[in-house]
Amino acid sequence: MTYIRTLRYLFLFVVMVCLGQSCVKNDPGSVPTYIHVDSFSFYPSPTAPSDAANTHQINSVWAYYNNSPIGVFDLPANIPVITNGTGVLTLKPGVSVSGLNNFMAPYPFYKDDTSTFSPQPGKTIHYIPKTTYFSASKFISISSFNPSTGTRFTRVSGTVDIQTNLASGYGFITLNAPIDTLSEDSSTVPFTIPLNADAYIEFDYKCTIPFFVGLRGNLASLTTKVYLAGIYPSDHWQKFYLSVKDFEAQYQATNYNLYLKASLPAGQTTGTVMIDNIQLVYFD
Repeated sequence: MTYIRTLRYLFLFVVMVCLGQSCVKNDPGSVPTYIHVDSFSFYPSPTAPSDAANTHQINSVWAYYNNSPIGVFDLPANIPVITNGTGVLTLKPGVSVSGLNNFMAPYPFYKDDTSTFSPQPGKTIHYIPKTTYFSASKFISISSFNPSTGTRFTRVSGTVDIQTNLASGYGFITLNAPIDTLSEDSSTVPFTIPLNADAYIEFDYKCTIPFFVGLRGNLASLTTKVYLAGIYPSDHWQKFYLSVKDFEAQYQATNYNLYLKASLPAGQTTGTVMIDNIQLVYFD
């Protein structure tokens, strides 16, 4: 009898487990709909100045459903949304702050993509979110390397100046050993950075050698120069987002100059840095 009761309990346990699994599989509220996002589509802002660069490098997405966080995903991404009702899906474009791939954040100047979401449990929906600059974004062009304006940089050390590629309109530094191994350059027109406000310096680059970017704060006769980021070689054009809010909060200078420094690594006899569309973006 004990043996028979044991078999009976075992049978009931197996049935309950099977029924429970069946309920999970058939409950659409527990099966995610996947939103597949390859990249963001970026469109020019109608309120941005005509010389504002519209290049971007959005490499992550911050996802929310009805204002509740789903998670942060590298692009391309499959975003799971578990719901059985229609709601609002919000996708925030994210970037690598100051070139740090382990420090991604929603970019404060790019608009969120918001759409009505209707679940299709078990299916994958391909979606292209859209973004642009917020209309409140302000821009200061540091240099776009147009032939008419020149580089807007001056050499402060080394033997090589930044030059402008007249055909394509970008700046470049070419170094050749043994004589030309260093170029350090400063923007010629100082610019202001608002205090306690989001502010980034954006630029596009392509290079065969590393280079550094920094700021010099100018306060009366005092100056402070700090290099804030180093940039690795890249065989294709990329976008860099340099956060300058903390630098401004620390030094609170009257105005600032951007510094660029390139030097040949040991054992390398030649190298080039190409740079374009340098602009400060900020909120008042």
